[in-house]
Amino acid sequence: MNLSSILADVSDAISNTYAGIQERLFSGVVEALLYQLDLTGWSEDVFDGIDWFLFGCIQIALIVLLLRTWERLNPAEPQEKFSNASKADVAYSLFHRLGIFHGLFFIVISGFFFQLDSVLHDFRFARLNVESWWPGVTSIPIISFCIYMILLDLVEYLYHRATHAFNWWWQLHALHHSQTVMTAWSDNRNHIVDDILRAAVFALFALLFGVSPGQFIFLVVISQFIQSWQHANLNIDLGIGKYLLVSPLFHRMHHAVGYGHEAIGKPEVLGGCNFGVLFPWWDMFFKTAVFSKAVYPTGVRDLKLSHNILTQQWQTLRSSARAIFKS
Repeated sequence: MNLSSILADVSDAISNTYAGIQERLFSGVVEALLYQLDLTGWSEDVFDGIDWFLFGCIQIALIVLLLRTWERLNPAEPQEKFSNASKADVAYSLFHRLGIFHGLFFIVISGFFFQLDSVLHDFRFARLNVESWWPGVTSIPIISFCIYMILLDLVEYLYHRATHAFNWWWQLHALHHSQTVMTAWSDNRNHIVDDILRAAVFALFALLFGVSPGQFIFLVVISQFIQSWQHANLNIDLGIGKYLLVSPLFHRMHHAVGYGHEAIGKPEVLGGCNFGVLFPWWDMFFKTAVFSKAVYPTGVRDLKLSHNILTQQWQTLRSSARAIFKS
């Protein structure tokens, strides 16, 4: 038996195990609950939603077992104990990674996307259809997946930079930057309005690009886990790799006090550096990249937020509203 057949057998075993778990979870727990709530019409959507939950469980396990252990072995800065602020980050991560946010997002905005998809179809809108660019090459799933990831990363770079360019938007995004104790849990520390806007933009461009539903969930899950690693308290020098993938030190510079939201050399002017989400290429192209091996303290100068999640949401929403009315 050669290596390829062994890998194929392992892949089939993993797929079958995953499918079995998904089926048992749905038939043993979820289906009965939907019946009791008279929501059986949602069965197909909820079954698909179990993917978000299961992949989220895998991510949470990797954060706990891999990233948190890695942080203890090679920390960027000493962290004596798990702070109240970090406990809030864990709650944010569970909300996002276990499918709760994606479920709510689907309920709130899915109707709009279904209608938009219908309109695009009626107008015969030509999506990118990466698979047809180079038949036999870009039609290979892993190749098209990588191309979609690069295209959507450009969208995320531009979106992220916009959150630092408009004061009302920054007041929402400041919640993400308010963490002074960076850990692998810090990625999902966001305002719900900012999250909805970002998810809507990401889903819209994925729709316009023609990303398949199967690829979409993998794009989101892989991106999420890489971003957890980027936010981790890790002192890692990737060498030449720092030009290929956003590292924890590169992203920490984005969160550094005085750099994450203020233009360098221009205090109080909205700006910042290192906006890249997965790849630093966009920062290098748009001249917003700052490569540094220094470990700077993180946070936002003169911003004090509660450790209570609901209070945090209200404080930043109120600041955003004030910025809108002042403009």
